[in-house]
Amino acid sequence: MSIDEDIRKAKERLDKTPVNKATEKDRARIKAKIANLKEKKEKKAAETGGGYEGYSVKKKGDATVSLVGYPSVGKSSLLNTLTNADSEVGDYHFTTLDVVPGMMMYKGANIQLVDVPGLIGGAASDKGGGKQVLSVIRNSDMVVLMTDPERLDGFEKMEEELYGAGIRINVDPPNIKVEKKGKGGIDVRPSLNLTKVDEETVKEVMSEYGYLNATIIIREDAGIDRIIDALSGNRRYMPALKVVNKAEELSGDEKEEIREEHGEVVFVSAKEKLNLEGFREGVFKGLDFMRVYMKKPGKDADRDEPLIIKNGSTVMEACESLGGELENKFKYARVWGESAKFDAQKVGEDHVLQDEDVLEIRKR
Repeated sequence: MSIDEDIRKAKERLDKTPVNKATEKDRARIKAKIANLKEKKEKKAAETGGGYEGYSVKKKGDATVSLVGYPSVGKSSLLNTLTNADSEVGDYHFTTLDVVPGMMMYKGANIQLVDVPGLIGGAASDKGGGKQVLSVIRNSDMVVLMTDPERLDGFEKMEEELYGAGIRINVDPPNIKVEKKGKGGIDVRPSLNLTKVDEETVKEVMSEYGYLNATIIIREDAGIDRIIDALSGNRRYMPALKVVNKAEELSGDEKEEIREEHGEVVFVSAKEKLNLEGFREGVFKGLDFMRVYMKKPGKDADRDEPLIIKNGSTVMEACESLGGELENKFKYARVWGESAKFDAQKVGEDHVLQDEDVLEIRKR
């Protein structure tokens, strides 16, 4: 029996298994089996050359952001408005037939926006070449989920497609650690009271994944899906921004209703060039970037081209981003800005920087 047939039969069993306390272990075991089979299928495809490498996209700049949406929601128009790209635009489906990158400059950051072919229903099952599209998204640093006022259900459908492809948006990885051991069976060690799953069900799921002797340390009140994610090796966690294009005619009340249903949403109009600043700021914030202005001894700080690094980065992490083996030559640093107690404070490599700090590195 093929893996596809095994997956189909397991899904049928899951659909036929009612959701209640008595069937909790059975459903957990079936879910784990499906997830495990999907991973085996992907590995087998990769080993035989049948994997999905996606479109050729060379990552450039400080980060790469995929513009994801159903056909004709205006991704190409937005890309052309914000960047130097030349993406074909039309009012019909599947205008974008290839990946089109463009560079967006904001607050000193060079952010590569990638317009991928329209994500359609069934992409995770490779409908419409969906796995190639999803592979591009997986290799990005952030995803923009884009729709228009006529297709607001697109948010939920796109999230379902991404979830089915192992892409988790706007959530942290499970705070769960698995340690193999030589004997003793499976030992479940929660650091808090588990309210969504019992220890026996966790053991069932781990057995499905082939664990015979292991310790699983659970530091969150995880449900079975989070347990499975922790055991799987193909999950991708990334930030996402929801965007509604063609929003020029939406009233304030209509926008508020959309936010109540779909959470934080940025409203733009690529055609009318409305709220493009809000889009740029949403992407910058989602990437968790901050700016650090570098200063050479005796010189003014370079405020034209800041160093773009993650919020909460240390001085040493800034050195590593600068390259040139600066981390091996580091002696100490001086800092001006919010993170400093006073101007030109002398700090070590573990000092945590803040946005728009000025940093001067002294080498040995």
